Amino acid sequence: MKCLIILGGGLNEKEEPNEHTKLRYDQALKIQNRFDYIICSAGFTYRKEGKGQKISEAEAGKRYLISKKVTPEKIILEDKSKDTFSNAFYCRKILDKLKIKEFTVVTSKFHLKKAKFVFKVVFPQKEYQIKFVKSKNGKISKGALRNRKINEKEVLKFYRKHLFNTYGLKRGDLKSIEKFLRNHNLATSGKMDRYQQELTDRINRQIDQRSPLLY
Repeated sequence: MKCLIILGGGLNEKEEPNEHTKLRYDQALKIQNRFDYIICSAGFTYRKEGKGQKISEAEAGKRYLISKKVTPEKIILEDKSKDTFSNAFYCRKILDKLKIKEFTVVTSKFHLKKAKFVFKVVFPQKEYQIKFVKSKNGKISKGALRNRKINEKEVLKFYRKHLFNTYGLKRGDLKSIEKFLRNHNLATSGKMDRYQQELTDRINRQIDQRSPLLY
């Protein structure tokens, strides 16, 4: 059996896949007939725009696929993940349960390099056959695209420097990966919320210390 994994990338104000996420799904629709299952992978993002979501990104993706005549029984929801690392972790749990060793991941061009690295860390290459398909980035300004690329590059650089030496993560070892997600990964450990709150507090303190004449 073969599986197609579509990585989430956010919802719009109507709680539908946003533009670049929709492009991932549209790319997947072109090849979905080759696969026995489709996993919609994304829960509720840790970013601010996801705070008010009533449905998971995976559920929104499923609804989009069904609207395009994909059989509901073929679709599997992975709605626990909050970032690429947890995408891969929870998808592996699903695939291992189904005993599927061959799958394809669909994501945006700007996100492809990081996705490849992460999935190859979570899935031992000797046991799994992984392919990747890229979708277009969509309509995005040069500045915004540059910022996304910089962010992806910096996160990937951090992973390469710290995952194995600092955090003791072992490739393909679910226990060490789960420990990293629980204790250190910003998106899944709760540390992102604390980090953002600390940053907000620091900014507010700086404002409070300004002279009234500056307002």
